[in-house]
Amino acid sequence: MHPGFVNAAEMLPVPKLDALTAEQIDGEACVWCRRRPRDPFALGPRLSAQAGRLHCWHPIAHRRCAAQRAGKVYALHIKTCARCTHRDYCMDAQALHKLALAV
Repeated sequence: MHPGFVNAAEMLPVPKLDALTAEQIDGEACVWCRRRPRDPFALGPRLSAQAGRLHCWHPIAHRRCAAQRAGKVYALHIKTCARCTHRDYCMDAQALHKLALAV
C-alpha cells in the first residue's frame, strides 16, 4: 500500500450519531469532549445510519482529543495486526503513532 493512502484520522472510531449533539454532528464541536476547538482537526467524512437513513457527516475534534484516541487505537492495533511485528510496524500503525504524538 502507498503511504499516501493511509489517513490516521479516518481510522479513529467516533461515537454513534444518536449519542452526539447537533453541534457535534454539524462539525462545530469536538465529537469526544463536546467543546468547540479553536483549531479544529478534521476526522474525515463519515457515513452513518440514523433513523433508517444514511447520513454523511464531517466530524471534528481537538488535536489533543484526536491524539489521545490515536494512542488508544495504536495500542490496540499493534496487538492485533498480523503485519505488525516487534521491530517493523505496518503503515497504519505508523500513521496512528505519528498522530498520537502530534499534540
